[in-house]
Amino acid sequence: MRRSTLVALMIAVLAVIAPVAKGDTPLEQAVTLWLEGDDERALPLLAELAADGDAQARLLLGRIETADLGPSPFRQSLGRKGSRKLFRQKDLTAFGRSWLLVEAKGGNELAQALLDAKRPTPDPKLIAQLNALGEHQATDYPTRIVALYGDPEMRGDLLADGQLMQDLKPYLSYLTVDPEPRGDGLAALRHIQPDPVDMNSDQALGMAGLLALGLGYGDLSVDNSWRPAVENWLMTSQSTRPIAQLCSDQCGAEAPNCAFAFLALFGGYFEVIRIDSPLETLIPQEQFLDSPRARLMVLRRAALARTETNLETLVDSAPAAKLSTCATDLVRQEQQSYK
Repeated sequence: MRRSTLVALMIAVLAVIAPVAKGDTPLEQAVTLWLEGDDERALPLLAELAADGDAQARLLLGRIETADLGPSPFRQSLGRKGSRKLFRQKDLTAFGRSWLLVEAKGGNELAQALLDAKRPTPDPKLIAQLNALGEHQATDYPTRIVALYGDPEMRGDLLADGQLMQDLKPYLSYLTVDPEPRGDGLAALRHIQPDPVDMNSDQALGMAGLLALGLGYGDLSVDNSWRPAVENWLMTSQSTRPIAQLCSDQCGAEAPNCAFAFLALFGGYFEVIRIDSPLETLIPQEQFLDSPRARLMVLRRAALARTETNLETLVDSAPAAKLSTCATDLVRQEQQSYK
């Protein structure tokens, strides 16, 4: 037993100190390190490449800066000066221009589209442009803006568009038809499973509240008749694959309950579907979803999530006591790395 533990330790050490393959380009090396979760080595490499004019490194850094939903302990430790050094162009401005802005000013169409995707203006043409450029996950926010502020014709056209990300259909559907109580959660529940959903059912409304807003807003009960369907979706959906992988690896037979806990901690359906590659043209979504980085994002998002009062982490709040013990233990272990 002691020998096997020593061998495992040696393998872990070798994995840390082993250099990446010599045949890789510097950009490929940096991407590999980043997907493995090694920000301490990956981000400085990307920053050097960006300073030398590598457009893909610039785009990736720009997206990591703004779209990483689970910042690592290394990133959290940087402070403003250290963050600017890694993520911004060295210039005479107070904070340095973002690499996305630098590329956009230089005529990079994708950089400009990614910047435009942060604007709160309904723009179906921008969604079509991002899809044509291969950045499907970046259409998330523009799609939500069309749903919220677009007219009915805009929403209808987008719903009928074959390029629409399927996971975002509930958001559009909910705002296209006559509103229902907790309609965003009911639309999500109808989307993830085939059975009819009665808007007057207490159990359906309880699950809809959780799907809409997450922990503290719905029914966590194991007796809720909709819970098996939601857990099955979490364990089989492509979008939530990192959650299913993490829970299966760490919690065994309790994996569905673990996945349900992460749904609650993330803030519901519309947040749990957003485990995205920051730059699909460089890191395809399929590759990202199967990476250690994606599983770390799951843990880190949950570890950093705070209550609305911001006084405590969400996993330490009173409602969290009803969640999976395995999941909450995993999250608390990850929290230790930030101390």
